Amino acid sequence: MIDIHTHILPGLDDGARDMDDSLAMAEVALKSGVHTVVATSHANTGGYFREYGPEVYEERLQAFRRALEQEGMPLTVLSGMEIFTTEDVPELIEDGRLIPINHTSFFLMEFAFGIEAFEMDQMLGNVLAMGLTPVIAHPERYACVQESPERVNGWMKKGCLAQINRGSVFGRFGGRAKECADALLEQRWVTCIASDAHKPYERTPYMADIKEYMEERFSYRYSRELLYENPRKILMGSASAENNRSEIVS
Repeated sequence: MIDIHTHILPGLDDGARDMDDSLAMAEVALKSGVHTVVATSHANTGGYFREYGPEVYEERLQAFRRALEQEGMPLTVLSGMEIFTTEDVPELIEDGRLIPINHTSFFLMEFAFGIEAFEMDQMLGNVLAMGLTPVIAHPERYACVQESPERVNGWMKKGCLAQINRGSVFGRFGGRAKECADALLEQRWVTCIASDAHKPYERTPYMADIKEYMEERFSYRYSRELLYENPRKILMGSASAENNRSEIVS
């Protein structure tokens, strides 16, 4: 499996606290069948987390890769950020201050949980207008999407992708998020599922259970598309909303 949303780098946000945490998370991921993760540390948080630049990010990423190699852990870790989306994100992207997923034109973007739909429309549109592809992080957690899940379909028709959290499917973020995640999966308004992992002991990068759930609830084909094939296309920069609409085979 490929996990495009993790907070596995040490000491950059509210994810792994140190290298020991990062290595413990890597062990959990590997044991659950994940071979590749994207290290999407929080970015552009307005001071909610300590701000850092691409240079600091790259140093931390390379240090983690070296530690994995020293420990003999065959986990591939790729670059990215979970970008808190504000009006100045296009400018920050142009200035090279925000990192896309694996050097592609795909940016993992999160929003305030209480954001209005028209605000999301505008900010997503600003990024799309740059010829870039927003990957909407955990849309099932936003109130405006919980009220009207079909909004995600509208954004996907415009060219966005949608990543839901494993934890939402299992009720980790409350009943409304679970209900919304279920609806998005049923309607196939989902590009991929990721862990949004933060720690080795809670909100972990363990993904074996969501693979089993998807195969039992839907099909092996749908599970593979959301947990491997579509994430792989994102890493290669070739994913699109239209070619990721699979037919669910029960």
